[in-house]
Amino acid sequence: MKKIIYPAAIAAGAYFLVQNRQLKIEKYDMISDKLPAAFEGKKIILLADLHRKRYGDNFNNLMNSVAALEPDYIFFAGDLFSKNETELMPKYAFMKRLKETAPVYYVLGNHEIRNMDNCEALCLKLKNAGINVLRNEMTRIYEGGSFINVYGTQLSARYYMNRDGSYKDLPELSCETLEKYLGKAEKNVCNILISHDPFFLETYARWGADLVFSGHCHGGVIRLPGVGGILSPERRLMPKYTKGIYTCGKTVMALTSGLGKFRLNNPSQIMVCTLSRRRKIKGGSKAWSISD
Repeated sequence: MKKIIYPAAIAAGAYFLVQNRQLKIEKYDMISDKLPAAFEGKKIILLADLHRKRYGDNFNNLMNSVAALEPDYIFFAGDLFSKNETELMPKYAFMKRLKETAPVYYVLGNHEIRNMDNCEALCLKLKNAGINVLRNEMTRIYEGGSFINVYGTQLSARYYMNRDGSYKDLPELSCETLEKYLGKAEKNVCNILISHDPFFLETYARWGADLVFSGHCHGGVIRLPGVGGILSPERRLMPKYTKGIYTCGKTVMALTSGLGKFRLNNPSQIMVCTLSRRRKIKGGSKAWSISD
């Protein structure tokens, strides 16, 4: 029996190690009939939840992958660092390198808002470097005389965790509260919302978001064939949203499984979203292993 168990355990360990060092590029379509024609075919790279992962010296492996995709815009949907990290200059340098590839739009996640002293200093440096840090703010992207609105949330810590560190009975985000954060959505404009927490998709849709970009769920941490992700950061089993494209009415949400944290059968992900008004744009996906 030992002759069977030991090799199986070694093989399983090797498989899980490779899984945690793998980065997968996956391509999706984001379709909205409110998208101006000038934005047809534009490519957005969605990143989130880097935490402590490095991907080689100075994030070189990750940067090379992003640059090779030639994005038009890069959205970073929160958790650039973990709450207990104190040396954030490498993350600043990484974000500056992303900006050299394409304009970067960044929102805070639950880990940033639990480390606000360091976060405030980092956000100031990022803004000074020309990165769009959206903290319950809106900016516009212009193409060919047309524009879209890009909103970014900074949700209160109470939506992620109770003060005692528990996750029981967390509040729902209401449309009225989101409107206090962001103001009213413009009805005749394509509104993009970058928000770390995907679990409020229904609220985002009622508020007026046409396209939503999110992270936070780490793909459900452990993914099972035919089942999907099984655990949320709030310790909830079988969460409603974990990874991929979701819809609520006409609102479409792209949810990346993110870059960092421990995961099983759930490679880290660079999500490439191609904007379209009606037609489907064919894409594919590929994966390879890189060094953490």
